[in-house]
Amino acid sequence: MAKRVSTMTYEELQTERDANELLKTKLKNQIAVVTDSGVSLQLHQELLQLSKRNEKLAEQQVLLMRGGKLKRPIEMSLDEIEAEQAKNKVTIAQYEEELTSSDFETRFNANQELRTLYTRTRALNKQRIALLSHSIALLRQELDAKQKS
Repeated sequence: MAKRVSTMTYEELQTERDANELLKTKLKNQIAVVTDSGVSLQLHQELLQLSKRNEKLAEQQVLLMRGGKLKRPIEMSLDEIEAEQAKNKVTIAQYEEELTSSDFETRFNANQELRTLYTRTRALNKQRIALLSHSIALLRQELDAKQKS
């Protein structure tokens, strides 16, 4: 049974992520040659599970690197979300530059970090939209109340 992500050290997280990437490559190679749709489906499911596990591992690594617990987007104010989005935009640009590096490990690590940041950014965007929609609804209610009086 896999160790809980929250109890792992940074090095353990990275080791498992690296091992999972090798397994994913092997699964992709197997999928390419398999003709049985049942076996192919099973291999795709295993590949999906490895990808999901790697995302959780990467998120935990980010937490450990930041030295604290990352707030969930639903717990954040609009200002906090916008501040994190601005910071992430700069970080994403740096990692995207690393994708052009001639060093495989640099490109690989940048790609993994970008996947984590993209996932976080999507969650932040969804929460920002929800907060803005709520603000608009409150403003409409206020406007309607003023027009009635």
